[in-house]
Amino acid sequence: MYDFLTCAFSDCNLTAISGSKYCAAHLPEPEKTTAYIENILKQNNTIKNLNARGLRFEGIDLSGRKFYACSFSKASLINMIFHTCSFRMCFFDFAVMDSCDFSNTDAQYCSFSGSKLINVAFENSELVHNNFNGIKANNSTFSKSNLYNSRFVYSELFQTDFIDCNLKRSVIVPSKEHEVSWRLSNTQEAIWDIDRINA
Repeated sequence: MYDFLTCAFSDCNLTAISGSKYCAAHLPEPEKTTAYIENILKQNNTIKNLNARGLRFEGIDLSGRKFYACSFSKASLINMIFHTCSFRMCFFDFAVMDSCDFSNTDAQYCSFSGSKLINVAFENSELVHNNFNGIKANNSTFSKSNLYNSRFVYSELFQTDFIDCNLKRSVIVPSKEHEVSWRLSNTQEAIWDIDRINA
């Protein structure tokens, strides 16, 4: 897990970005720090313990990378390609993802809670034991993915497809749902009632 070093700015309790003493909000040279993190992402096939919380990344192809215990919490990810990536214990909570490709990924024990997904593809992926609680997904797809034991509690789903997915033991209790397709998925094996979670 990345170091939980507190931001050096007075009275700030947020964690410092990797390679810096400051959080994203208090970086004295944000462009320089973002470029430093981008270089790590581009130059390494395996990325461990990276804290990129709150940074903005756009138009980077990171296909095939392996991420372990990394944080992209509250980050902005625009036109990013994570095709065939592997994620273990990574954090994307409250991130904004716009036009990103996570297809054919293998993500386990990750948190996407509270994130905003716009035109994001998670097709043909292994998405096991993940937290998608409270996400706002619009024009996105999880089709042909294994969502075993993942959670979509109080999520908002608009024009988002879950076609031919494995939903066994997944918990799906959306607060809003519009034009969502569950066609060919084993919906009967999912939990649709929050009162049944611990039953």
